[in-house]
Amino acid sequence: MTDYFALLDQPRVPWLDSDALKEVFHTKTLATHPDAGASGSTNEFAELNEAYQVLQDPKRRLQHLLSLEGSPPSSAHQSVPSDLQDLFLRIGETTQHANGVLGKVRAASNALGKSLLQKEIVSAREQVASSQKSVRELHEAANEELRAISSGWPAKIGEASILHQRFAYLGRWTSQLDELAFQLSL
Repeated sequence: MTDYFALLDQPRVPWLDSDALKEVFHTKTLATHPDAGASGSTNEFAELNEAYQVLQDPKRRLQHLLSLEGSPPSSAHQSVPSDLQDLFLRIGETTQHANGVLGKVRAASNALGKSLLQKEIVSAREQVASSQKSVRELHEAANEELRAISSGWPAKIGEASILHQRFAYLGRWTSQLDELAFQLSL
């Protein structure tokens, strides 16, 4: 397994400075990009790109880091962390409500029918936006936890595994809510 931290000259810790990571990535890709007449090969460029994609995403970064440390996160189905269960239920309700409204919009056969649904559409948008805000706040808090456990690394592998699971749920919810927000904006 390639150590993406070493490839991009980053310390092997859970939290990375995104600006420093981006700067190193751009410098190294300029030196290896095949179209720029650089000395690097297409494979080197692709590997740098993959390393950057992994290290910029907290969930993927933690998965890679834990794998390098010999403690890969479990791929078995895990339950929703207890402190996220209320949000899990709220997102389920939001999704159900938004999908119901979207179903009505699709079933509306004319412009008048669609315009009569505007109040419900606005309500669904607001509910989705509220859930998106909650997920963003939890994502920011999880990033702060990453920063905090980096100072005690690698003694905090257990905490990193828990954060990996948290980022997995938050990432799925972000994608789900973003898709609903997009559909409701059409």
